[in-house]
Amino acid sequence: MKKKILAALLSVAMVATLLAGCGGSGDTTTDTTATTETEETTETEDAAAEDTAETEDTAETADLSGMSFEIVSKGLQHQYWQAVLQGVNNKAEELGVTVNFVGPDSESNIDQQVTQLTNALNSNPTAIGLAALSTESVMDLLQQAMDAGIPIIGFDSGVPNAPEGSVLANCSTDNYAAGGIAAEHVYEAVADRIAAAEGTVRIGVVAQDNTSESVVNRGLGFIDKFAELAIADGYGVSVVGNDTYIDGATCEVSDDAKVIIDVRVPASVTSDLSVADVTALLGESDILALYGSNEHSANAIISAAINNPIIGTGDDQVIAAGFDSGATQLEAVRNGVLLGSITQAPVAMGETLVELLVAAAQGETVEDVDTGCQWYTAENIDDPEIAQNLYE
Repeated sequence: MKKKILAALLSVAMVATLLAGCGGSGDTTTDTTATTETEETTETEDAAAEDTAETEDTAETADLSGMSFEIVSKGLQHQYWQAVLQGVNNKAEELGVTVNFVGPDSESNIDQQVTQLTNALNSNPTAIGLAALSTESVMDLLQQAMDAGIPIIGFDSGVPNAPEGSVLANCSTDNYAAGGIAAEHVYEAVADRIAAAEGTVRIGVVAQDNTSESVVNRGLGFIDKFAELAIADGYGVSVVGNDTYIDGATCEVSDDAKVIIDVRVPASVTSDLSVADVTALLGESDILALYGSNEHSANAIISAAINNPIIGTGDDQVIAAGFDSGATQLEAVRNGVLLGSITQAPVAMGETLVELLVAAAQGETVEDVDTGCQWYTAENIDDPEIAQNLYE
């Protein structure tokens, strides 16, 4: 307390000195007010500073080494998941926690993921991170986790429509909005050609599946935004192809449509079947543009382009856009095979996931985190803000 009184007296002395050197009454009023507020708040600020210091010391000295997390992703085969894993490992090493990251050998292998989640629960981890291939397949396991008091944090597509309280938060891209961003750029690129077309024009959507929340939302976001822009320009729109996307689209459809949005989904997630879908779309006489809603589907478009040079960014070519990155897609964007792609922030997603797992394990309240997305092209691909989110 003596130190506080002495500090206050010194403050008054300093103000008096300043007042002696100032000539304006406005200056005097301002300085006096500042002094009064300083005297009145000194003890409160000191107490707050002490509390902050204690909180920081606790955070710095907290021993998290006993925490172990199981993370079950949708796969490991795509570079996207490897980038998420990199972020997980970065943050785990920084915080000193143990992490086991697994995923099925194919994003259509739901049974394998269920087995991996079962094994994760049986290891009695501190918390679990989950990007579910199918919510229905893990319902019983979610209940088991709740009964055992094991927090679950979703990532990427998370666990859509999970029972209340079973998944505490999710860190992911807003996939519906991201699909809409892709649609805006593709529409801008083909708007004049739609206007000039005498008959119908077809926009192909190549989707890896119709079960993953992230993939479906990216497709629906693209469909709804493209339709919105077309309708605003006076064109009728119809959605054809896969029933999940037809039923999920909220755009107004027309029987007399000029713009046909054609969604193709393979029977299983294989490169050959997805390339076949792209080839079939290219066989349609009115095809104008293509959109691949994840790395797998974008790569299928690129593979098809090898034998179909009609895909490209020229005035007479089929415009194509992708999602995610990877070496193949980056090269295709640089070379003009793709107009552009949407990138997520997979490394940041992995880091955020571990932070949420730690917070949930400590009993803190956690909330959903949007990890963001960006549209990249040959023109901006090397910009630092974009490049930091691209992976090979």
